[in-house]
Amino acid sequence: MSRASTPSLLLAALLVVAACGPKAVNVGSRPFPAGRPVFVDAQGKSLAALPETAERVRLVLLDFPWCPACAETWKALRLASEQAPPGSARVYRVLFDREMALTATTREEVPPLQPHPAPGGAGGFPVTVLIALPGPFGEEYRVSQTPVLLLLDPDGTVARRWVGYSPGMATEVAGEIRSRSLAPSPPPPER
Repeated sequence: MSRASTPSLLLAALLVVAACGPKAVNVGSRPFPAGRPVFVDAQGKSLAALPETAERVRLVLLDFPWCPACAETWKALRLASEQAPPGSARVYRVLFDREMALTATTREEVPPLQPHPAPGGAGGFPVTVLIALPGPFGEEYRVSQTPVLLLLDPDGTVARRWVGYSPGMATEVAGEIRSRSLAPSPPPPER
């Protein structure tokens, strides 16, 4: 094998490995349904997709009980619900019920140190709680920062993504919901 072909083979190997790992949930992607169950609902049923809802706008919050910015995101959702039309949006709380405990010699997943209730709820938005299955969710999706708030189009495409918390989040979320709830409904799919 020549030295000239070595970089090409290395690049091809890296692309194959990258394609096989977890995918990032970016704007324009359709993360749900997943290829396999990645959630458990309140009844313990495994799900690969978000449960259906009548609300036009779906918000998905990847929520970690130990995350201070997640509590601020809940406050922003409460404020946004006061500025958005009633019945326009639903929040799916994807709760991660494990966190990584690091010591000098070990690294292991443990139950969270804080309780699971949403800090104050989402105001006027109904909330559906789903628990992320630690192994399958992590193998399917890459989450490197918290919190992550996704706004999904009616077809499930990520239309907007917020990572972390910002003071203007409530206004941005409410504006997105208002514009999407006032837009004409897409025609039903032909069968």
